[in-house]
Amino acid sequence: MNTKTMQLLIERTLHMNRIWRYLSVFATIMILIVVLMGALVTNTGSQAGCGSSWPLCNGEMIPTEAQKHTIIEVSHRYVTGITGIAVVIQAVWVWFKWRSKETRILAVSSVFFLVLQALLGAAAVIWSQSSYVLALHFGISLLSFASVLLITIVVFEKTYWKTGRISFDLSKGVKWNFVLLGIYTYILVYSGAFVRHTDSSLGCTDFPRCNGEWIPPIVSRAGIQYLHRVLALILVIWLIGTLIYLLKKHKDIPLLSIGLLIAIIFVFLQALSGIFIIQTNMMLVFLLLHAFFVTCFFGILVGLTMVTLRKHTK
Repeated sequence: MNTKTMQLLIERTLHMNRIWRYLSVFATIMILIVVLMGALVTNTGSQAGCGSSWPLCNGEMIPTEAQKHTIIEVSHRYVTGITGIAVVIQAVWVWFKWRSKETRILAVSSVFFLVLQALLGAAAVIWSQSSYVLALHFGISLLSFASVLLITIVVFEKTYWKTGRISFDLSKGVKWNFVLLGIYTYILVYSGAFVRHTDSSLGCTDFPRCNGEWIPPIVSRAGIQYLHRVLALILVIWLIGTLIYLLKKHKDIPLLSIGLLIAIIFVFLQALSGIFIIQTNMMLVFLLLHAFFVTCFFGILVGLTMVTLRKHTK
């Protein structure tokens, strides 16, 4: 192979890698939009905007009646469909491009959680679903977003970043701490979605106390809201404790500390938006910001968990 042919091959490879990076970023942004549009559907009460028909909307591919709830619901479905195509293309590409266990698990999980999310949404439309199932729908959406985000990180590691595969020499204790943080965060997210789907967002009408009490009746809407607050406080303390430990014991790994600090900032922004939800009587913009901040936080935390669990290679 002569020099010119080699140069053309390299340029073509670089061009294709650039295209796949663009696709990965597009898929990540689109899945984030899907999550936020799902929150928009829920918070505007647009679940029944297309009646009980799915995938059609009121029996039509393009609804003729341009009602607000119908537009919101059908737009969510179309965006989910476009996102699904991008995610499947991304998953198939990384499956055959890099035949590692990590990439194949991520490829399968990204498609699986997206399909599961869509099926839960369809079930909520066709049949009357409980608050538990509706809350789970948002949790599955987060897993779908996290899977696509992790694939995008891998794509940039392999095609752009000079550092290559990111891994650290960490103890099992640190690794398990991030795993448990991820599991606990998912439980907390589920509790927040449950608050919304049981109409408990205004169970407590003030902050930091709940209806003038430090401990409200547990079996009530106020109790559901209060439990979510307690779980959130525990997470904040846990995250700050982890950050302090990393700053003391792993000063040589600034990426972990910086990543966790950004995650904590998103947690505080989420808490602030939650306070404004109460103060503004559930203004839509703060409801959407609440969903946006928790999605960003969860994505960062899962990304940190992935790199900490990797076997360290020098």
